[in-house]
Amino acid sequence: MSQRVVILGAGTALPDRDRDNTSLVWDSPAGGLLIDCGGRAYQQLLRADIDPKSLRGVLLTHNHTDHIYGLPALLFHLWLAQYPGTFDVYANTSTLSMARRLVDALELEQHGQMCATAWHELPETIDHQVLTIDAYTISTTPVRHSRPTLAVKIVDHERQQTLVYSADTEPCSELEQFAQGAHTLIHEATVTDPVNNYTHTTPRQAGEIAARCGVRRLALIHFSAEYTEPEEQAIAEVRAGGFTGDASVARELESYSL
Repeated sequence: MSQRVVILGAGTALPDRDRDNTSLVWDSPAGGLLIDCGGRAYQQLLRADIDPKSLRGVLLTHNHTDHIYGLPALLFHLWLAQYPGTFDVYANTSTLSMARRLVDALELEQHGQMCATAWHELPETIDHQVLTIDAYTISTTPVRHSRPTLAVKIVDHERQQTLVYSADTEPCSELEQFAQGAHTLIHEATVTDPVNNYTHTTPRQAGEIAARCGVRRLALIHFSAEYTEPEEQAIAEVRAGGFTGDASVARELESYSL
């Protein structure tokens, strides 16, 4: 089986009928990694035909509620499923602290009701290598959001191709440098107003970024056809931004291979 990213949730902080909070998973025969953690993580993995016990861990991009609130439930579910090893949680300082407080609030560790967990603090440094094995390398870099946030880069060693996930961010040079020459860019497109953007990105800006980075494929995520704009309009905005490659709006349980 080839390595791939599977979209578990594709929506904004407020879910709509078609899209839950944004999270995704890098699925690999060598053991995958969850990226952000919504409330239905375990079930969504099963729906994607991914064994949750095959995961190495989770990388949390930042500590906004919609990106981390499902972590205690996931650790509890993995304990019930008899997860066989130690589950790794990677996050920056503020996110790791909040994630641990969430787990403590439910007294999971005190009652022995979570899988064995190792907590790894990630630095806010450019292109920091988080994990490298024979099959792939995962790196992070800080981007510009209302709270400290890390974008994620995955390099598939077999195919020698790269996928970048922007996480929540306004347009920024840090992300563009990180994504230069990538095969696939999964970029947030939460808002339509480039001025009052609340540190988010518009579909047109995502198209501009994808064009400048020279990527082959752009998928819009952290998007709602109900709250942002209709999908057809969003793709038209991507084209207006100058991107001529493969463009789509991410949907739950879709996968992207490199």
